[in-house]
Amino acid sequence: MLSQKKLLIISFLVSIILLSGCTENTSDGNLVDTPDNTSSISDNTSTVSDNYSLDSMVIVEQLPAGYEILGILPISDYNEYSENIVDAREGAYRDTENIDVFLDIIELNSEQAALEFISDYKAQYEPLATGDRFTAISFNGHDATRIIKYKYSGGSQLPKYQIIWNKGNIVFVVISNSHLESSSLELAKATGY
Repeated sequence: MLSQKKLLIISFLVSIILLSGCTENTSDGNLVDTPDNTSSISDNTSTVSDNYSLDSMVIVEQLPAGYEILGILPISDYNEYSENIVDAREGAYRDTENIDVFLDIIELNSEQAALEFISDYKAQYEPLATGDRFTAISFNGHDATRIIKYKYSGGSQLPKYQIIWNKGNIVFVVISNSHLESSSLELAKATGY
């Protein structure tokens, strides 16, 4: 029964996304598909795509074994970190332990704005009393930052992991509710970016 509800919700969200790209051609009244969010994302090493959409980028095609997608939503949670945000999407996933993991993709108007966004995002965190909150990591041929924060659960502090990086003017943030670093790292790697 729960799986049928998930399938129905995902089908509904996909329908909304597909219909949102259609507009009416006012000259003859016919519907035409007009892609939005199309441009080029590039940095010094590669180009993401000539025609991309955040909706398609947030859907990870080669999910790690045991992960599933729950849905996609537009988000505005990041507006406090930059005035240069063009658009943002969030993909909600479940990992192998049935824990929520989120892939947030934020498009900014320049690569410099993306780098400033990451700096401002990291500035929200106080230094840890012991250990490093930020750790440089590498995957998919680029550098990223792993962010660790702690939450109380059952009387003890459990780590929660986030990974943030940019590819040109696009910032990726993977946030897991799991206390296992692999939950966020596996989804981050699976993006291919």
